[in-house]
Amino acid sequence: MIIQILGNVRYQITLDPSTWIFDDRKEELEKVLAQEPEEEQINFSDNTEWNRQIIEGTTKPPTLKTEKKFKNKELLEGTFIICLKPFLEYTEPHQGEDAMIVFTHDEGTTTLPYNARDTYYAHFSQDGKRIYDDGMIDVLVIKDGNMEEKLVHVTGIAFE
Repeated sequence: MIIQILGNVRYQITLDPSTWIFDDRKEELEKVLAQEPEEEQINFSDNTEWNRQIIEGTTKPPTLKTEKKFKNKELLEGTFIICLKPFLEYTEPHQGEDAMIVFTHDEGTTTLPYNARDTYYAHFSQDGKRIYDDGMIDVLVIKDGNMEEKLVHVTGIAFE
């Protein structure tokens, strides 16, 4: 199923959430929600021979195969969101930064300001599967790693 962005815009566009799994702009939900601590750095003792073999190509680093496997497994089992900012900007609302966006969802409608568009995320994948059989999405408002609002089963987006 598709979602159209309609209303007081220069360009009405259509969103197809089923294609977002292939979009490089998608992010893992838990990474966006969690303020991750800095990753622990791994320090290796200087091993000139091993480094030389990798640089010259005689030895492949041991992580290459697992990185490819993890990426495929991640797509099949991950929970993903995508920021709606670029899609909302493509529409070029006539009112500019003062525009308001009306999201139609299971609980009615919710109006949110266009100028906060960088905090609106479409939740489209849960554990590697669509979150709804009809292909619709949830819209999450995430600020500073905290989910402030969740619009369940969004079926329409329109600019006022």
